[in-house]
Amino acid sequence: MTELPAPPDWIATATRAAAELGLGSDVARLDGQAWARLRGRTAEILSAQGTPLPPDWEGALARALGRADADELARDEADTVLAEKGEVFAPEDDA
Repeated sequence: MTELPAPPDWIATATRAAAELGLGSDVARLDGQAWARLRGRTAEILSAQGTPLPPDWEGALARALGRADADELARDEADTVLAEKGEVFAPEDDA
């Protein structure tokens, strides 16, 4: 599947939403909870404007804003939880 870029209005809307929520301008470094709030608010604004959001809109927005892929972030968060518990989490460690 080809990854399409996020339209410029999505980026502008996310930037506006980040300011509205007091999250600052460095959205690439937001923690998972703040990123979820930003995605939610961005979706609300875009939906209110009548902008249809495709299934992978969050991934496209994340890439446009310099964030890691959503799947990569989910793996990182899961790995962190496992590491905190002392669990093995690297695929090569499962062998």
